[in-house]
Amino acid sequence: MEKKLRVGIVGCGKHMFEFIYTCLRWTQQVQVVAVCDIDEAKLNRFSNYYNIPQTYTDYNEMIAKESLDAIVCVINEQMHYEVAKAALLAGIDIFVEKTPSSTSQQAEELIELQKQSGKTAMVGFNRRFMTSYVMAKEIASRPEFGGIHMYQSQFNTTPYKSEAYFKLNHVIHHLDLARFMMGEIKLTQVQRVFIDDKRVGYTISFRSESGGIGTIQSGSLLDELYPMERLELIGDRQNVVVDNVKNLVYNRPPSQKKDQFKPYALLEGGDTLSWNTSHGLYPKHSHHGYEDELVYFIDCLVNGRKPEPNYEDAVQTMRLLEDMEVLLAEQVK
Repeated sequence: MEKKLRVGIVGCGKHMFEFIYTCLRWTQQVQVVAVCDIDEAKLNRFSNYYNIPQTYTDYNEMIAKESLDAIVCVINEQMHYEVAKAALLAGIDIFVEKTPSSTSQQAEELIELQKQSGKTAMVGFNRRFMTSYVMAKEIASRPEFGGIHMYQSQFNTTPYKSEAYFKLNHVIHHLDLARFMMGEIKLTQVQRVFIDDKRVGYTISFRSESGGIGTIQSGSLLDELYPMERLELIGDRQNVVVDNVKNLVYNRPPSQKKDQFKPYALLEGGDTLSWNTSHGLYPKHSHHGYEDELVYFIDCLVNGRKPEPNYEDAVQTMRLLEDMEVLLAEQVK
């Protein structure tokens, strides 16, 4: 019988309890042997519901007592940094949800620990694994697309608990998505609209190293029950649009119509190609990337590969968030 990876869970909050833990069912290569949370009520609910044999209120104690191959941690940016640091120092691979750390300096510290330990802390930027965005990246990489010349995304949500938290936990997703699609980018301008600390919006402009230009619109001014997310990549006479995560349209130059009596016939090699997942069937897969990123993380560990995005990659996104702060500060002067 194939030996399973011994995995520990840190953080029993809503996201872990309702979704992230169940994503591990997509792989048969793990055995969750311990779970940790400082809130004993959450800890007991989690361990009883999922039948986890060992519980801890201190992750350092869990690391010391359990022989773990990997940790999956979902709490907050500061705890992601602290737990990842403890795991790497103990020689344990770790998966942390975004946001990976509070600052780029913390991420850089963990890069050094990755190098010293030979282990990896993978960061859960799930949009890199979303079905529609993976499709869009593949399309934009085709020679026929001609490269991404223009980029536009929208990522809006309901009022947040603070502007600082909104940037660190929401805007960061689409800064990372832009890097995923276009390679390294440089921010050129940030415009801000402000109602109060919970309701704020940004338009972020950038230029990629490959020469493309783009904008990201992100605000906490809507209700998240409405469609809140959109991406458009413009190539050479064609574009690909991802609307509301689960709808993709690839518009190509119209095919040459050889039959004058069928001037509007849709032909292979041109016109529009689309993808829209079924909402009629009972959903076994969310297409939001969480299942795929965890399967990918475990598969990398089993097969001796280094998963990405790790901290060496994540630090680049963290720096963009800090560049955004500099551009915002310049507006105040």
